[in-house]
Parts: sequence; C-alpha cells; structure tokens
Amino acid sequence: ETVINQTGSDTASTNNTITIQAEKNQTAQVTISDVNINVRWEGKAAISTGGDGNVTIELDGSNTAKGDDNHNGGNLTITDADGDGALNAKGGAFGAGIGGGHQGSGSDITISGSAEVTAKGGAYGAGIGGGHRGSGSNITISGNAEVITTSGNNGTGIGGGKFGNGEITPNTDNLTNGFIAYYD
Repeated sequence: ETVINQTGSDTASTNNTITIQAEKNQTAQVTISDVNINVRWEGKAAISTGGDGNVTIELDGSNTAKGDDNHNGGNLTITDADGDGALNAKGGAFGAGIGGGHQGSGSDITISGSAEVTAKGGAYGAGIGGGHRGSGSNITISGNAEVITTSGNNGTGIGGGKFGNGEITPNTDNLTNGFIAYYD
C-alpha cells in the first residue's frame, strides 16, 4: 500500500497532484494522509485515476482536494477503515467535486466505511458525479459514510451535472446517519 502524506498541509496547500493508475483486473490501494491540494484554476485534477482497474483511496487525517475534476476512469472507492479521516473535494470550472470534468461523466464511485466526505461541484457540476453536461451513475454510499454534497449552479448534489443524468444507490438502512445532498 502506498501512503501519500503532505507535511505542513494545515498551513499551506500544494499544487502537486496525485495520479493513480490501475490496469484492468488490478487494484491500486493508496492512503492519503493530511494532503491539501489546490489546482482549481490550473485546468487539472487534484487527484485523478486512470485505467480500467479499481482504485481504493483510504482517508487518514484531514484531506483537501480542489481541482477541475477528480475521477477519470475505472472504479473508485473512497473509504476510511479506522474512522480517522475526512476529504473535502471541490471541483473547478464546470467540474464535479468528485467525478467528471467539463462534459465528463463520473461513474462507478463508492464512498464506504466511516469516510467523511464533503464534495462541492464547480459551475454546473455535481457534488459527486458528472461535470457540466456529464452524467453520474453507479454512485454508491454504504457503511457509516457521512457524505455532504453541494452542486455548482444548476447541477445536482449527487448525479449529473447541468444537462446530465444521474443515478445513486444509497444505503437505505443508514440514511439518517449522515447522508445529505442539497442544491446550492
């Protein structure tokens, strides 16, 4: 397992980004610990995934990822096994907080375990799902995950961006334990 830690993240952000590649039938497991990435107006993702495989990101500490989009391909799982991590994700111009960039879809995204995730879309992007004109599908929230999402202008909290479609699979046994999605 790879652990990515940023020293001094409580006082300053970095414009270094994280790219995780997982080939078909492979799983890449990465822990992010106290990272604070801000590339919102630089036309790139703070954290991007590639390939047709599975990427699992374990959250440790307080993590911030501000970029144009945060998920490009394959299956993405954001989790926290030991209850000590959180992620605040924000999309840039027309991107989702977690999901597709401009005209990009965000699919096959799971937030599980005890993950605490706050995601806000950029202009017309979903909090989690598609960017502007992008759809969001196969978005699953399970376990004790606490998720708060806010769209950009005219997107959805979870699902599609403006002019996109969306689909979510919530953990219906646990909706009262921290699932909030709202339009901003």
